[in-house]
Amino acid sequence: MLRGCISFCSYWGFMARCWHSKEAVPTRIPSTVWVLSIVSLLTNSSSVVITALTPLFITGILGGTSIDVGHIRGFTEALSYIVKLFSGVLSDYIGKRKILVLIGYACAALTKPLFATASGLFMYATAQTMERVANGMRDTPRDALIADCAPKGRKGVCFGLRQSMACAGSAIGAFLCYQVMHVTGSNIRLTYFLAIIPIIIAVILLHVGVEEPKNLSRLKDSKRKGFPIRREELVMLGSRYWMFVSVVLVFMLVRFSESFLVLKAQTQGLEAKYASLILLVMYTFNTPAARIVGKLSDYTDRRVFLLFGFSILLISCVILALSDSIFMTMVGVALYGIHHGATQGTFYAMVADYSPQKLKGTAFGVFNLVCAIGMLISNAIIGHLWHLYSPAIAFFTPSVIVLLAIIGVVFVKPPFDRAEET
Repeated sequence: MLRGCISFCSYWGFMARCWHSKEAVPTRIPSTVWVLSIVSLLTNSSSVVITALTPLFITGILGGTSIDVGHIRGFTEALSYIVKLFSGVLSDYIGKRKILVLIGYACAALTKPLFATASGLFMYATAQTMERVANGMRDTPRDALIADCAPKGRKGVCFGLRQSMACAGSAIGAFLCYQVMHVTGSNIRLTYFLAIIPIIIAVILLHVGVEEPKNLSRLKDSKRKGFPIRREELVMLGSRYWMFVSVVLVFMLVRFSESFLVLKAQTQGLEAKYASLILLVMYTFNTPAARIVGKLSDYTDRRVFLLFGFSILLISCVILALSDSIFMTMVGVALYGIHHGATQGTFYAMVADYSPQKLKGTAFGVFNLVCAIGMLISNAIIGHLWHLYSPAIAFFTPSVIVLLAIIGVVFVKPPFDRAEET
């Protein structure tokens, strides 16, 4: 254990030295990227309340089981990713992204009160579905907009900034959720109502602070007719892109909902009012990992960080499976946060690397569809294994699949223009 802690500290010390030793790139991060990052911070501080309290609300108030948690979270997350495909393609089709992002965030704000008023599993699943659809409407056009605005050689740092701000928002939201639950005597419904405040601020900031690049509308094909997704455009994404998303699909068969981290702690006697602290730990480690990896990935092969993130998830799953105390569970949660920070921003930057300018939305949309398929399967499997066998079996199973994803990274080739961009 001591040797592991020393290695862990040494790694982050090395990462910090790399952070400061790299020569600064003179190109500044565009204001649109900053505003979108702040919007993500505000929105995630609201959304994390739903994530943290969902397992407790379903199993403690609505009378559901871990299977219900797995199905509801898995189905709605998958649906969100499917909507991300169409919203991304649509943003390429109409040559506009901000309007779709704005609609998505506004609809997400409207769904928050529905969680507080749900009186049964069907109503709660409906609210969760609407919230995830709104999430899908905004996310792909937002990420494509960041790719449109990111200066050459700065994609990693731009996506790392957005991802780290989103994680920081989740950490802040988790802490505030704990405070509200503590003060109100674990009143989950009231906590849901209060979660609408930051997302309303985010919608206003998005409306006044984000501008689309002036050349974006020129990417629109005025002669285009019929359904936006074309087979020839999917071919244009290239074999290297498709190999990359194939590895992502395998990995997403392991990426389970954070709700299962809360459930794991709950099985070890964690009180409901402390549930959000599990996600606070996760996002506290997620935030610096996303920021540091985002910056470093602009200077080296991004595949290195995929291998790092995949390996950390493998270790996390094993620790969570073997954990018999809150402390060890927290260690597993922290590692889960590091893996998420190291991989998610890297995924987005690699999609931007592989995709042609006029197909950014389509490329992000297809990527999100692949994530949807993986997460739907992953959450359903883990929910059933948890209910039929044990949490240990549920966490051990993903660790085997991660090994396949690690092997798959070896076959992923860098994009053709990688040398020119870095």
